[in-house]
Amino acid sequence: MAKSLTSYQKVAQECIEAFDRVDMRREEGYCVRSGLFSANLTNFLPQVAEKEHEKLYTNLLRNLSLENFDRRLMHLSDVSALEGDLSLINNTNKPFIFCTFHIGSYRLIANALLRKGYQFSTLVRKEVYETQRAEFKEYCDNMYDTFQTPSKVNILNAEDPRVLLQMTRELKAGRSLLVYIDGDTGSGEDHKTTVDFLNQQLRVRKGIPYASYLSGVPILPIVQYRKENLQNVLRIGKPIAMKKNEGREEFSQRSLKAIYKYFGGYIKKYPDQWEGWTYIHNAMIIKPESTSTTTTYNLNKKATYRFNQSRYRIFELESNYLLFDRSAYETFEITADMKQYLSAPVVKNPIKTLGANIFGELLTRSILV
Repeated sequence: MAKSLTSYQKVAQECIEAFDRVDMRREEGYCVRSGLFSANLTNFLPQVAEKEHEKLYTNLLRNLSLENFDRRLMHLSDVSALEGDLSLINNTNKPFIFCTFHIGSYRLIANALLRKGYQFSTLVRKEVYETQRAEFKEYCDNMYDTFQTPSKVNILNAEDPRVLLQMTRELKAGRSLLVYIDGDTGSGEDHKTTVDFLNQQLRVRKGIPYASYLSGVPILPIVQYRKENLQNVLRIGKPIAMKKNEGREEFSQRSLKAIYKYFGGYIKKYPDQWEGWTYIHNAMIIKPESTSTTTTYNLNKKATYRFNQSRYRIFELESNYLLFDRSAYETFEITADMKQYLSAPVVKNPIKTLGANIFGELLTRSILV
């Protein structure tokens, strides 16, 4: 495997060329996935022109293929640039809650922690708990065979009701914690709060700040991204620690605000390196105006209308046609005839063609404007 930056860059370029030989547009579900990506980009980063969205989505898939390649590279941190205050991660006896996003080569942080000999635990979703545990065990075994690293990694089920207790116990025992906080996995919906993120607001869990507060172990944001020359970068942020006389809820709000602001800055700069575009809408607060409908309308207002392409998209999936609302994240199944009708440059005589009831529904939902 690649053990120098030059050899790594050569192999990474070969991976890119192999990816580019595949026509991703022919993949089943491509239009739906790219459409969801575009909707999220529109809502969270509206300053990015829509004409750039498909290119960025292709770049994202390309970067994810490189991330998958990096997972198999035991020497990954050797060919990566480590930036920031490196002294923060040199003392493996001092635990941290290493907090990151699924951006860039996001397994790089685990590789670096293993190389340094950290004892740590990490959180995964319930549905992938067994596979992730087996995968991480194999990875740790390979790291030990290569470098004789003494690290022992525990895998915690993020959806276990006892996970906060487990995290706190591990931290108090001197073990660190590695969390991908943008996954927003956990047990229950009770302990959530609202944070600003890019151009929207999210409902996110408070479990990580709670664990930091209860254990006294600070949160250390660490971001990974890939430079134009294909070299990976791991950058260490500033620790977030509890202040004197600060309450749990106050610390939770302050730390989450700082975390999402920190990573939001990197996502603005590297939007095509963040895997979270595929699921961030699940935590997004849908604004009332996004789901509101017009309750009154004039059927005789005008004779021609057009399909509202700024808000809606039509996708074909397994011979079915879906109308996707990019603001409210709602999907409606439509007929082939309706798809053809809405796809016309101008929708003429809608009352005569569709009938008053259907036409009225299209108006109230702003599908026709």
